[in-house]
Amino acid sequence: MLSLIASLALAGTFAQDAKPIVCAVMHSAANESVAKVDFAGARFSFCCGGCDSQFKSSPAKFLAKDALKGDTIGEFLFDPATGLPITAKKAKAWADHGGIRYYFANAAGKTAFASQAEALAKVTKESLVCPISGETIKDYASAAGYADVDGVRYYTCCANCLGALRKDAKGALAKSKAVITAPKAMAAPKVG
Repeated sequence: MLSLIASLALAGTFAQDAKPIVCAVMHSAANESVAKVDFAGARFSFCCGGCDSQFKSSPAKFLAKDALKGDTIGEFLFDPATGLPITAKKAKAWADHGGIRYYFANAAGKTAFASQAEALAKVTKESLVCPISGETIKDYASAAGYADVDGVRYYTCCANCLGALRKDAKGALAKSKAVITAPKAMAAPKVG
C-alpha cells in the first residue's frame, strides 16, 4: 500500500513539473484530437489539422535548434536506457533534450541519459526491418524496442531480437538483412 501511495505521489509530481508539450509547428497548445505524426522514434502533436502535414513534409526544419524556441515538441516512444517502449503513464522519470521528452522506467536510466543525450540525438539513420528476423516493422509504435549501433537505430520486432542485438550487435548485423534509411515521418497509429 505504501508503494502505491509513493507511486501516485511521484506521478503527480511528474505531471506538475513537466512543461507541456506543444504543437511542433505553431508552438501553441497541442490538441489531442488532431492526428499525430511519428518521426525518428518520437511522436509529435499539433494544434490543428494543417500542422501535421507541414511537419511531415520537413520534420528536420521543425527540429532545428533555432526553431525549437526552448519548447518540447515531441515524446520519444522508447526508454533510452532499455530500448523498450514506454509511455508517460508508466514512466518514473523524464528528461527533455533537443525538443524531445524522454521517459525512463527508473531514475537510474535518467541519470545515465545525461551522458548519452548528445549521442542519441546524432543518430541520423534507421532500419524498420528487424536486423535479427528480417521482419518489416510497419511503424515505430509497432517496434518491440531499438538499439543504436554505429549511428544507426535498429528497431526490432520482438524482445528476443532486441536481446540478441544488444548481446552481439556486430555479429547480428554481419548477417542482417536490415534496410538502412533516413528516418521517415508517418502518421501515428490511432490508439483505440
